[in-house]
Amino acid sequence: MSDTDDITTRAASYAAGALTPAERRDVENDLRRNPRLATEVSEFTETAAMLGLAAEPVAPSVSLRDSILGAVEATPQPSNVVRGPWFSRPVAVVLGAAAAIVLIAGGTTVALQLNREPSVVEQITAAADYERVVSDVTGGGSVTAVWSASLGRAAILVDDLDDLPSDRVYQAWFIDEAGHAEPDATFASGGAQPLTVSLTGEMDAGDSIGITIEPAGGSATPTTSPIVVIPTA
Repeated sequence: MSDTDDITTRAASYAAGALTPAERRDVENDLRRNPRLATEVSEFTETAAMLGLAAEPVAPSVSLRDSILGAVEATPQPSNVVRGPWFSRPVAVVLGAAAAIVLIAGGTTVALQLNREPSVVEQITAAADYERVVSDVTGGGSVTAVWSASLGRAAILVDDLDDLPSDRVYQAWFIDEAGHAEPDATFASGGAQPLTVSLTGEMDAGDSIGITIEPAGGSATPTTSPIVVIPTA
């Protein structure tokens, strides 16, 4: 296995919570001295958050909720822990705080995680007015869009889109109520892996998010019909 493959495997396993405690400590010890590993951990954590948002939320059964709360009550807790009904919190609020999960790992990792700028997805999912829509795509695949009107930001998770020829790309657009399309990020399909795309432009009230297929490098105006349009209002 190459060094690049090893870094990717470790980062993905860390973000998925698939490592032993000793393996997690090894990754956390390497974060400061390995920028590539730190970047991939951040990217995989963000994609994991978006994948969670792509699934429809399911309310826990009464018996599951009671058993979990009973276990919490029976476990000694530090005096500064504030308990709350976890099952009533929006899932995105929990996922948006994914970067803080490593607080249990020690002071060095806390500093690394908390001093970085929150990603666009983390900012959106932590906003009080965040919204989410999952939409099927013409030709196959799906797109999950998350946005916050108060932040004017949006991001998408594309999954299982068709591969394109090398001279074509997917392009996202903000489409206003008058039908004007403002060009935004271009991206490939992501292959077999879901792909998170943070949109760079500012989303105005009433905008829709559209995706078209464009020549490589993108277009100033759409040259094809959208394969998906997601209203945000």
